[in-house]
Amino acid sequence: MENGESGRLIAPQEACNQIAEVVQEAIRKMEMVADEKMRMYKKSRMAVEACDRELQDKAREVQELKLERQKKKSQIEELEKIVRLKHAEADMFQLKANEAKREADRLQRIALAKSDKSEEEYANSYLKQRLSEAEAEKQYLFEKMKLQESSRASQNSGGGGSDPSQLLLYSKMHDLMPNERHPFRKNP
Repeated sequence: MENGESGRLIAPQEACNQIAEVVQEAIRKMEMVADEKMRMYKKSRMAVEACDRELQDKAREVQELKLERQKKKSQIEELEKIVRLKHAEADMFQLKANEAKREADRLQRIALAKSDKSEEEYANSYLKQRLSEAEAEKQYLFEKMKLQESSRASQNSGGGGSDPSQLLLYSKMHDLMPNERHPFRKNP
């Protein structure tokens, strides 16, 4: 065999050894490259696995955020329902308050009218009572005066001056008679 550089011939064993060395060197270099590739592969695989884990974590976070968002949305809808209900209640209570105010005003007007009427009825009743009392007193005094006159006429048959008690009795009767001096009585 010839050596490519010097052109000399080498023994087959030496050629095999040299070939084996070259092959071994190539294998060693290939193993080094394979080891480096294996390290790069493992590193890349670890990076991919880290990315997968991070992607799973992010997917889980997204799912949790979606659930939280749905929960918040449900809470907002529930609160909106409550707000609408409270507005409806407020409107109903306002309506009832307005009705109650109108009813109170109406009852107050009725009470005032009845109060005025009862005051008028009381005044009329009082005046009638006073009139009845005055009529009864007048009748009593009239009867008493007749009795006194008949008793004097029988005592003084024929004599007669004015007795002061009789004048007082006439004056009292005159005061009880209806006239302008009594503001509670109406003139006929």
